Amino acid sequence: MPVLQEKVNSANISGNLDAPEGGFDALMQAMVCKDAIGWRDQSRRIIVFSTDDKFHYAGDGKLAGVVTPNDEKCHLNENGEYDAYDKYDYPSIAQINKVSKEQNINIIFAVSAFENLYRELSKLIETSSYGLMNADSSNVVELVVDQYKQITSTVRLSDNSTNSPVTIQYRSSCREDTEPVLTNKCSGITQGVEVTFDLDIEVRCGIFFYSKECPTDEEKVIIEVKTLQDSLFLEIEFDCNCTCQSEGRIDNSTLCSHHGDKVCGVCECFPGFQGDKCMCSIHDESNPRYEDDTLCKAPDDERVCSGQGNCICGACECREEKVTGEFCQCNSLKCVSGGEEICSGHGTCDCNKCNCNEGYEGDYCGCPTDKICIKEGTSLVCSGQGTCDCGRCKCNDSYSGQYCDDCKTCNAGKCLTFRDCVLCRMKSSRCEDICNITTTMVDSLQPHVEKGARACTFEDESDGCHFSFSYLYRDQENDYEIHIKKKRDCLEKADLMGIVFGLVGAIVTIGLLTLLIWKVITTIHDRREYSKFESERSNAAWNTESNPLYRDPSHTIQNPVFAKNA
Repeated sequence: MPVLQEKVNSANISGNLDAPEGGFDALMQAMVCKDAIGWRDQSRRIIVFSTDDKFHYAGDGKLAGVVTPNDEKCHLNENGEYDAYDKYDYPSIAQINKVSKEQNINIIFAVSAFENLYRELSKLIETSSYGLMNADSSNVVELVVDQYKQITSTVRLSDNSTNSPVTIQYRSSCREDTEPVLTNKCSGITQGVEVTFDLDIEVRCGIFFYSKECPTDEEKVIIEVKTLQDSLFLEIEFDCNCTCQSEGRIDNSTLCSHHGDKVCGVCECFPGFQGDKCMCSIHDESNPRYEDDTLCKAPDDERVCSGQGNCICGACECREEKVTGEFCQCNSLKCVSGGEEICSGHGTCDCNKCNCNEGYEGDYCGCPTDKICIKEGTSLVCSGQGTCDCGRCKCNDSYSGQYCDDCKTCNAGKCLTFRDCVLCRMKSSRCEDICNITTTMVDSLQPHVEKGARACTFEDESDGCHFSFSYLYRDQENDYEIHIKKKRDCLEKADLMGIVFGLVGAIVTIGLLTLLIWKVITTIHDRREYSKFESERSNAAWNTESNPLYRDPSHTIQNPVFAKNA
């Protein structure tokens, strides 16, 4: 047990991004990873699937681009982690059912929500059951124990003759005081009780059956006890040659009401008689005719034998053993609801109605009458504020909770009632005039709240501090015990001037820093641009050319006359 606790406490906790959970992946790995889990060959294998939400199943992997069907194989790495989540899709419900049957594993769905969903799921997975868990998981041990008792007290036989010419029917009385019925399952079996099953094995061959000809090879049939590792192997050899005709016929057989001959197990009626046992006389008016069905109709019902049987000589012969009654009006399936057991395994079916065993009630005997609606430590059903309906409290208005012990409006009223008394106790010891209730000063209210006490908090108008206390109703005499927290919760007064100057200083500082940063950035940018300009100017090389349109403004003109006169 310490090792189990250590492993549970050290397990990584994770969750899906969407609401449905990926528990089917974990369930499949727990079933197929025999070596990693440590399943023993001769153990009764049980997996508890605890959840508070819906589940992902085959096809949901497309949301992540995973479309490869689950291969029903183990994919745990050396750390025991599932590492194929991005390779294979979630398992389907059919795959979970198939593997759980192959591995003989019992699955208990312990759920705190979506009860109807998991009830229907347990119907599709043959080796599973479900139970409703409290929101705080306080009843998980009780739930597992109850489901384990249900599993261990149930014996169910199955075989592999589905695709075979061999058909097997199971009969058992399950209890000594009952008649054998057609069933492969017995429930409510206690330790040391012996249960006997009778098997009717029939070979069906011919044009209307699985095999048109007599099988030549022997058939191997495995009969298993579900949820256990016990099996019975049958090797069947077929002999289809009918020898009844060679052995002769039985004339005027008693099995044919002395009105016919028995040939190969079938009555050949004399003229004037009908029926499978030649019991109907065509000419005797006192004996109803074979075709007369007026006596086979129940009052206010026009159906012959309630639509569940055949009318033979004025009497109903019901088609199935689960159907009984004079007019085949009783069907044991009408005593089944939400499961496979008649009357939930806690009663007997009496013509479509359940007669419940002591300790159970309801239409299908699924509701215990014990103290399941009484909170521990009290004696009132549903805290006196509701009624117990099938193991659950139906609360009156303003009340809620598992035991109808949560009343918000009531709590507020009591808090106001005790407020002045508590405030007086906090400031003075002389409060007898306004407070006649026993109070106790404590350091913390948490231990008392955990025991069911109600917590209240109020503000002291004189200084703004908050004081807290809790109260607990002790009996029916309006007697309360009150615990007051010694230390009040006070908020320190804020330094308003400091806050104002601090905010102003922060704003100014941020503004100056912003301007400084802007100035530094622009200066750096200007210097880079000027340096670039100087570099380009110094590196420039221009050729000297004369402008052909340019005319020199200065001209020298010599006067030839001036020289001659001189």
